[in-house]
Amino acid sequence: MAMLDLVFSFSCFAILGWMLEVAYRSSFSRRFINPGLLKGPYLILYGAGALILMEAADLLQATTAGLAVKTLVYFAVTTGLELFSAVIAKRLFNARLWDYSDQRFHYKGHICLKFSLYWIVMAFAFEYLVVPPYQVLLGQLHPVVKGVFAGAALSFMLLDLLMTGIRTFFRMTPEEKGAADAEFRDAASPVLALPDVARLSEYPHHREKTRLDHVKEVAYISFLCGRRLSLDCGAIIRGALLHDLFFYDWLRGGPRLHGFRHHTIALNNARRITHLSKKEEDIIKKHMWPLTVVPPRYPESLVVSLVDTYCSAKDYLRLDRQGKIKKRTDGSAGQSGREKLI
Repeated sequence: MAMLDLVFSFSCFAILGWMLEVAYRSSFSRRFINPGLLKGPYLILYGAGALILMEAADLLQATTAGLAVKTLVYFAVTTGLELFSAVIAKRLFNARLWDYSDQRFHYKGHICLKFSLYWIVMAFAFEYLVVPPYQVLLGQLHPVVKGVFAGAALSFMLLDLLMTGIRTFFRMTPEEKGAADAEFRDAASPVLALPDVARLSEYPHHREKTRLDHVKEVAYISFLCGRRLSLDCGAIIRGALLHDLFFYDWLRGGPRLHGFRHHTIALNNARRITHLSKKEEDIIKKHMWPLTVVPPRYPESLVVSLVDTYCSAKDYLRLDRQGKIKKRTDGSAGQSGREKLI
């Protein structure tokens, strides 16, 4: 199968599988149930399973395998995929998508004998009832149609997966969030109390946001990343709060080639008002990487650079901004930064 047909088939069966799961679960619950880890109308498990089953059916047909062998292969493919998906969802996203603990002959609630038998029956139905007409349809569709559909569907899935990963990465219990906010305030307060840092509230930065709003948001989100990755959070907070320490409206004035120069200006200003460690200096100096050419020396510098890019892009790409700025700036820097990220 050509690559375009593979991607198209994956996307198509991921969506059809989602529809099947929605119909099955919603009928039992008598309300709409989104069965997937992702937000969109697709299930990666079904897309991958369909491709593997089609390939397995072709191989088994070529080897003239008997019914018993085919049954065993379909059992291994379907139950193996279900077990793999359940373990990945639990370990990477701390999510349990289904639970067979109330069924007999189950393994940690991830798989059970009854549903494994169901999957075998569905695999045979898929081979003999679904695949033949689907292959006819696949041959009749124009490559442009398949390319547009597959490209759009796969793009949505990847973006959805990325956002789900980000939400999981930053997810905290109320107790964890309270401890994180307190840690951030303790480390950030001495820097925010510096008069030159407080002056940043007088300068516009991204649309309606002031420069102080921006550095506080970058500092908090970078701090959360560093906390999860066990990095030097103190250096991250100080460096992020000082990374844009310059005193001019860069949209209307200031030196030429602002993007290539302001990190040096900020670094010199920061050195003038406080002592900086080598790591904090690198954070300020490299926050515009790759415009700085030389890459960040420390993982803390890379985190701040990526978060700064994210925050800047978010500020300019967001369409609905009315009434949001006050909510973000009135509360604590930590709370606003996390709310806007998640």
